[in-house]
Amino acid sequence: MAEYADFLEADETAYDLFARIVVDPVRTGVPFLDRAVFLRPGHVVELVGASGCGKSELLVQAAATCILPQEVNGVWYNGRQENSLLIDLDSKFDLLRLIQVLDFRIKAAQQVQHRPGHADSTVLTECLHRFHLIQCHSSFQFLAALKVIKPTLTSLENNGGLRLLLIDNVAAFYWLDRDCKGQHVPMNLQAVHAIVAHELRTIMQHHKLAVLATKHAVLAAPSQEGGGPPPLVHREFLPQAWHELVSHRVMLRCVHGQPSHLRIPPGKTVTYHFQAKSVDTGGTESHASFAVIDGGLVMC
Repeated sequence: MAEYADFLEADETAYDLFARIVVDPVRTGVPFLDRAVFLRPGHVVELVGASGCGKSELLVQAAATCILPQEVNGVWYNGRQENSLLIDLDSKFDLLRLIQVLDFRIKAAQQVQHRPGHADSTVLTECLHRFHLIQCHSSFQFLAALKVIKPTLTSLENNGGLRLLLIDNVAAFYWLDRDCKGQHVPMNLQAVHAIVAHELRTIMQHHKLAVLATKHAVLAAPSQEGGGPPPLVHREFLPQAWHELVSHRVMLRCVHGQPSHLRIPPGKTVTYHFQAKSVDTGGTESHASFAVIDGGLVMC
């Protein structure tokens, strides 16, 4: 009878069950992405496009949203007040651009709430203390970082929280690794990406993280009659292990010319105008258009 009693004993309460499985979506601060993707731990969103199409700018926007505070001294900054960890595989991440976006959003929030100059340098400094950057210069450095990063992730979780892992250009070393094919190297291209996918999946499961990663790729542009812009078509070139890890893909391209209906704040200039197409694993599509100004993103 004791064995039956042990078998019938509840493993957890309903409260514990919902606390374990119900997770709030991860907000990136990118409006069209937050609308199109219900981002949760375990999801991998891939931002793909050619050079200069806004991929790194979206990472900057997401990082700024992570590290901005929710509220300080009565001023609402609409941030998550969490840590942000970015793995830079391109060695091109622009920290000054992040500071520019943070400074703009901090001052804009203070002006809207009639608190101009209210300790904005202190808020900016605290934001930068929550931003963490890891640079890798080869696939093996990237693998090593994923292997030893777990204590760092645990520390960040316990000291402010961490819900989003940012990776800049997962294809940075693709051609270098492919060129080593047939040479005396410890691992081939397929093995490298298989281990990367495995380590990322383990990290996401253990630390309950979502991943936002960029990938440099030239999108195919099939010919189209009528003179309109061709549809965005993605052709995967990374190994299958990475392709299976991605849950959502956002395809980006730069559009020449400023949209006539875009309202630009006084004193601000448009740097680029972009179009985005978001596709999940089920094939659901959504489209958006946005511009980049010196203070961040503006939806068109």
